[in-house]
Amino acid sequence: MTTATEATDPEGGVDDLVDAELVDDEPRFLPAPADAPPPYRITRDTVLVEGELPPRADRQPAFTERDFTVPKSAKRRTERRGARNTQINRDTTRARFAAWCEEEGRVARPSTTTANVLAYFDHLMERGKEDGSRYSPDTLLAYLPRIVSWYPKGERPDASVVRDAIEDYRLEDYVTAGGEREQAAGLTLAYLVRILAEIDETTRIGRRDAALLVIGYGKLARAIETADLLVKNVRVTDKGVWVFSAKTKTRRKGKGKWRFIRDRADLQTVRRVRAWLADLRELGADAPALPLFRALTVTGGLKGRGNATVRGLHLSGRAVNEIVKKRAREAGVEYINGLKVTSHSLRAGPNTDMKRAKVPLSDRNEAGDWGARSTLSDTEYDRPDDTVDVEEKDPLDAVPLFGRFEKTR
Repeated sequence: MTTATEATDPEGGVDDLVDAELVDDEPRFLPAPADAPPPYRITRDTVLVEGELPPRADRQPAFTERDFTVPKSAKRRTERRGARNTQINRDTTRARFAAWCEEEGRVARPSTTTANVLAYFDHLMERGKEDGSRYSPDTLLAYLPRIVSWYPKGERPDASVVRDAIEDYRLEDYVTAGGEREQAAGLTLAYLVRILAEIDETTRIGRRDAALLVIGYGKLARAIETADLLVKNVRVTDKGVWVFSAKTKTRRKGKGKWRFIRDRADLQTVRRVRAWLADLRELGADAPALPLFRALTVTGGLKGRGNATVRGLHLSGRAVNEIVKKRAREAGVEYINGLKVTSHSLRAGPNTDMKRAKVPLSDRNEAGDWGARSTLSDTEYDRPDDTVDVEEKDPLDAVPLFGRFEKTR
């Protein structure tokens, strides 16, 4: 109950009005005593064992501006985290979502809603791509975490709602309309030699592309791994070619790894790699720390890369993909068994060849630098030592020359 009383002076005058609240003498209405325990700081992330008290609220560190300030180099590294192609894909996906929100009068930044994200993916599923084709569910599922992770933890849209909608789209719309999982063809040896035979290796561009194809096949390399190779990452012997990978998609940390690719009469890996290295020497581009594969002009000179701020002198993974597709198209093998040949075909193809040659899964995992489902601990034999001659063991040895398997009845 609130009352208003008059405060008077000794001479009877009224000074002012005082608002006061009359309360019961219950403890909940009285000020906390001086010796009362301090309040505790509890959030949804608090984890306690029985009998343990949560942290006290009055023991919050006294942060200053210094505690929130980092060097410019540290800030730059957090903004660039992830592989370069991953950054590009992530930033492009986020920019498209933001542009769509602006067109629709929705809010994309600094925070957004689950409804906005759900509506955006519904738009992609209903409208499809600019060329009239539909987005595959796997592509949409790849877009989703790029957008959701744009927001701070605790403020992120509910990805599970959107993921359920995409799976419903897969079953109800995509599959019934004839869609299928996007998958690259396997560029097996029988097809690869046809592609190599159509390349004019009297030109510098031809020699570069031939070397790129035989290394990609022999190493079961992803496009970005081929693009990231440096001159010093390749060592040629009369027996074959050593190729080094600092890291891969499945091996982000730890020591680098050398892979030996034995020379073969059908691929002629040694001849082709030596020819390309000779071109790099003529171009003055054979310094160890320079990229192994370079962008070239139509006349075979080095193409200027002054404006390439992301990849610098390196080719992009997309450029490697275009080289593979172009060479396959020129050889008349753009599609194999209905699937399109892409840079990833250089990974699926040799694995298919080795599987057909009954190479064990563990050896194929080792050759392709896969980590999942490996059953043998043979990863210790990454490099030669006094007891193991790695040059005497290449899983591709099991594949017949030119991919000529004997037909079985």
